[in-house]
Amino acid sequence: MAFGKYVGRGAWRVFVSAAAFAALASAAQSESRTEAAGRYAVLRAEDKDTGCMLTLEQRPAAGGFKAQLAPACRDNGLVVFDPVAWSLDHGRLSLVARKGHKAHFDRESGGIWRRDAKEGKTLSLRPM
Repeated sequence: MAFGKYVGRGAWRVFVSAAAFAALASAAQSESRTEAAGRYAVLRAEDKDTGCMLTLEQRPAAGGFKAQLAPACRDNGLVVFDPVAWSLDHGRLSLVARKGHKAHFDRESGGIWRRDAKEGKTLSLRPM
């Protein structure tokens, strides 16, 4: 094997192990993304429903994957934020606004995503 001429057997094992780990991590990230994609009711403080719906798609978009707020949404803060993309990083959901800023969410039981309290007003996403 040509690779073996230049690198010892131990290094080859490390290389293969790193490649296998990367493949497993990619598969896990894809599975998490599949679980996160879908339709969500948007909630404010005390889990009050805003009447807005957010769809997280698996189609690529600038900044991650496509996010779309339903046109009937009347929550001014959400309309101004106008999420256009989403991504997952280490189990944390990031929504990307049309103007580029982000809001970060952590997953809780029941599949609810809650916005990081340090980022401002309470905001949650409940699966529909």
